[in-house]
Amino acid sequence: MKKLIPHFLLAAMFLAGSSLKAHISYSAGTTRDLGTFSVTGLESAVTKSNTVSGNFGWSSGTDANLGDTHKLRGLRFTLLNTGLVTIKVEGLAVGSVTALSNPGFSLYKGLAHVAPAQLDHDTSDISAAYNDATYGADNWQGSFNALGDWKIGNDYDGLTLASLSSFTYIGNAADGTSALFGTAPGINGDGNEDGTVSRSFVLSAGDYSIFVGGAEYFGSSNTGTGVVSGSSFAFNTTLSVAVIPEPSTYALFALGAMVLIAAYRRRGAGWSHRAVQFQ
Repeated sequence: MKKLIPHFLLAAMFLAGSSLKAHISYSAGTTRDLGTFSVTGLESAVTKSNTVSGNFGWSSGTDANLGDTHKLRGLRFTLLNTGLVTIKVEGLAVGSVTALSNPGFSLYKGLAHVAPAQLDHDTSDISAAYNDATYGADNWQGSFNALGDWKIGNDYDGLTLASLSSFTYIGNAADGTSALFGTAPGINGDGNEDGTVSRSFVLSAGDYSIFVGGAEYFGSSNTGTGVVSGSSFAFNTTLSVAVIPEPSTYALFALGAMVLIAAYRRRGAGWSHRAVQFQ
């Protein structure tokens, strides 16, 4: 379901989303930083609003020539301990800004460069050199791989391949079916084209990145009928973190269930025996 947010939040959201749109940025305190979680008890879910410039950015990264990070929004979070993390992305309407009708996201361990380092982008010399060497000269639209590991860098903080930011792929989720996002193997579609998608992951301590974009796929160039480029599409990302029960807790639950089942069986047998006596 499409959602509305108050107009007084609109300006703040767009200011946070407009600076350096061509670069990957999720500075602390912005709408792209979901926070740090201790994962030691009950923690409140965090929701942040953002936009992307296109309805196909995520799905474009599912084919061999990768996707353009300009059409995605990168968000970050940090876990201090292992936890159960649920990520939910849903389209929303903000004033005249259209909701991202069919979102998709991919989750990675690792971050792009953060301040005081310069920001990473697809067309930096080191990004281009890496992509040319890995995928073939000019055989790529950008650096984003929705279904696997990828790397990206900037023009200032090291000019060797070792200086690239690395994203280690964990998983993905996409709204709808293959009729919308294509048939690339490995896409985790939810089968229900309703503008919302979510998935849970068990994650160890560390820094993580989520890349969100549109899941509408129209071919390897993503320039077919229906593709909207340059327009803004709005969405919410909600992150929920929970403690994973210890194995001993599971064992205790199982033992409790067995005791209850045995008690019910004894009670049933007792009533049956009494019924026979009264006949």
